This record gives sequence, structure tokens and C-alpha cells, in this order.
Amino acid sequence: MFKRPSSRRRSHPAEVNINLVPMLDALVTMIAFLMYTMAFLQFTMLESPLPVVSTEENQAQLKEKPLQLTLTVKKEGLLVWSPFELIPQTVIPNRSDSQVDTGRLHEVLLSIKQTHPMEKKLVLVPLAQTSYDTIVALLDSARVLEKTDPTIVAKNPKTGVAETIDALFPEIVFGNLLGDEG
Repeated sequence: MFKRPSSRRRSHPAEVNINLVPMLDALVTMIAFLMYTMAFLQFTMLESPLPVVSTEENQAQLKEKPLQLTLTVKKEGLLVWSPFELIPQTVIPNRSDSQVDTGRLHEVLLSIKQTHPMEKKLVLVPLAQTSYDTIVALLDSARVLEKTDPTIVAKNPKTGVAETIDALFPEIVFGNLLGDEG
């Protein structure tokens, strides 16, 4: 017969009690610190559409020359033009305080919108040293129709119904991403 195994060989694991209070104190302090510092961060986002991959539908649209309205920011002022010369080039000089003339820009874009009511895109080509505030001012004057602006009505090509246009050029695409001094 077999002998009963010795109880000395069986070791009982010692219970370990971990004190979690210091770890929880550090975690609560870190959470409070992170929440406090997030209050000082500001996030700003400018939406700009990505380039579209060419499809058969786009190729058919490109047979007729697009307006491709372009706004170029230069040191001495703004230049509104179209690469296919569908509109006359317009130079808008800076104001006397050397700031861009957003009021005159809005008038020029409004007259273009009245002749091309279905156009929605504007290519913005800023200089590398163009300030963020200037870009935002240009975006605001190019996107929004003011209450004092005349009503623009255009026939929707898909439905054939006359619709009121509620924005100037809402789709702004940034050109000149490298920001040369041209």
C-alpha cells in the first residue's frame, strides 16, 4: 500500500494584500489634471474637400470647360480669375491699411454668382505668409450670402425647378499647398 503524502510538501500560497489606495489617488489626480488642461486647448477646423477621382461622369462634364473660379492672394491684393477665361480677371487692391478688401471681394463674387448661379466651387490660392485671420475672412466673404444681397434664383438641372441659391461658393478648395511666393 501507498503511504499518504507528507503535508510538508504542500505549501499554501501566502495571501498578498496590495494596497490600492496610493494608485487610486494618483489616478484621480491625473484625471483631474487632464480635465483641467483640456479646458485651455482650442481646436480649429477648416473643412476643405479632397480632390475627386475622375469618373466617366466627370469626364463627360469636362468636355465643356468649367468655370474653375480661382482667388489668388498676392502681396498687393487679390486676383479673381478663371483658367479658361470664362470671366474677366479682376484685381482687388488691398485697403489703405494693407488688409485685404473683403467687401469688394464679396461684391465681385456676387456678380460672378449671378452670371454662374450653379457654380459652387472656389479655388483659394494663398501665399505662404498669408495669416490665418486673413484666410478666415476670405472664406467668410466667399461662402456666405448676406441679407442685403439680392436674391439669386437658378433652375436646378436635375429637377428643372427654379430654386433660391442660399450660399455664394460653399465648396472652397485650397490650391498652392506648398505656398510658393508666386
